[in-house]
This record gives sequence, structure tokens and C-alpha cells, in this order.
Amino acid sequence: MTNNQTIEKLNDGLTQLIDAYEKLQNKNEKLEDNIKELEAKNSDLEYKLSDFSDSNDQQDSKMDGMLNKIKSLLSTPSASSVASTPSFEVEEEVSEQTETIDKEFQEDTEESSDSILDIKLNNNDNAESTNKIDLGRMESLLNGLNNR
Repeated sequence: MTNNQTIEKLNDGLTQLIDAYEKLQNKNEKLEDNIKELEAKNSDLEYKLSDFSDSNDQQDSKMDGMLNKIKSLLSTPSASSVASTPSFEVEEEVSEQTETIDKEFQEDTEESSDSILDIKLNNNDNAESTNKIDLGRMESLLNGLNNR
């Protein structure tokens, strides 16, 4: 083999190496661009998640506030009944009123669950009716009120 042939083979080998290196560089640049896009999407989703979380926290605090107000209204007797009756009678009256309210609430929830069952039965019969009710959501709301 002569020097010219050796130089030609080395030149061909170097040309192939340079071409392969350029292809790898292009792939690397594309991957880096893809990584930047994914990081941008990730930060956008994290921002949206934090907004959603803040919104949920605000709604939870509002609901808790409203439920606490309702609870305090139901648990405190009116000022006129306190002034006119002795404290022992007021306590009895309040306990009777709360028992009555509890019984009415239980009856209402039983009626609601019965009506939910009726609605479920009717809904099974009329699957294509236009007045569809989200029964699962209604049931969870009722259970949520019952648990608090």
C-alpha cells in the first residue's frame, strides 16, 4: 500500500466520523429543544396547579365558614327566649329544639335517600330521558351534610 492509498483511506474514515458527529450534534440539539419545551409546559402546569389549589383552599374556607355560621345559628337560642325564661328551662328548650331538628333532618335525609332510590329506579327505566340528574353527586352532597 502506498502513502496515497493510506491517506485516502484515512480521509474517508475522517469524513465518515465528521458526518456521524454532525448527525449526533443535530439529534442532541433537537433533544435539548424538546427538553426546554417540556420544562416550559411543566412550569405552566405547576402554576395552574397552584392556582387551582389556592382556589380550592378559598372555597373550602368559605364553606367551613358558612357551615360554622349555620351551626352557631342552630345551636344558640334567641335573645328574647333567654331573657324571659330561667336558664334551666332554656337548656331544656334548646335540647328539645335540637332533638326536633335532628329528627327532622334524619327524616329529610331518609326521604331524600328514598327519593334518590326512586329517581335511580326511574332513571334506569328512562335511560334516554332529557332530565338526567347526577345522582352520585347528590348522594355525596347529602352524605357530606350528614357527616358534618
